[in-house]
Amino acid sequence: MGEIRSGRLAVGERMPGELELVERHGVSRHTVRESLRVLEELGLIDRHQGLGTVVRSRNSSPSYVQVVKSPGELMQYPADSRLSVVETEDIKASRQLARQLQCRSGSLWTRIGAVRKLKDSGLPICWSNIFVLPEYAAVASKIGRSRRPVYEIIERSFDEQISSVEIDIQAGLVSEEVAGILEVEPGSPSLTLIRRYLGKGNRQFEVSLSEHPAERFNYSLKLTRGWQSGGGWSQG
Repeated sequence: MGEIRSGRLAVGERMPGELELVERHGVSRHTVRESLRVLEELGLIDRHQGLGTVVRSRNSSPSYVQVVKSPGELMQYPADSRLSVVETEDIKASRQLARQLQCRSGSLWTRIGAVRKLKDSGLPICWSNIFVLPEYAAVASKIGRSRRPVYEIIERSFDEQISSVEIDIQAGLVSEEVAGILEVEPGSPSLTLIRRYLGKGNRQFEVSLSEHPAERFNYSLKLTRGWQSGGGWSQG
């Protein structure tokens, strides 16, 4: 970036190849590729398969990022709510479930069924199916003892460490199986929040599917202009 902004690498000039950058800067090829990805996102370079990398501009394009200090700040639940385990079972992922979890069909998981309620009113906020690797099944006995999210209990109890979190939000209808627990009519509008937690070696160790009655779900975020996340977690 410094070479581009100083003009040492001119607009329209072809950049050195990955191997040359690895040798020049004494870093891994992965680091070089990640750096080039960031430069491309900033609008400083263009990369074309078979043609190489060309300097596009000396000035970066602004972007918007959401900065959080931990995954726990994503999709926070009310402080006066608690998650209570209702059932657990060991399962093999069917083809349909494997698509949701983004795992191999037939892979082994422990499913933890739990309901989240407000402490004072007892109003159910959501039903969660939490899938964890079988070696982390003991986490079920620790859920609800504190406000710690499941991923954090796993990190503390099993020396796991999150590398990334993937989140999907899907519209749907409340199923008959959980309508009674959520105290709504079957077929009522719902929103399902899917969180996938990847840990050491980019291994997926937890996936939670939380089904919310539509009127009990609200999500808002604040975007800060800039390209650096200041060491926190950034939304990409």
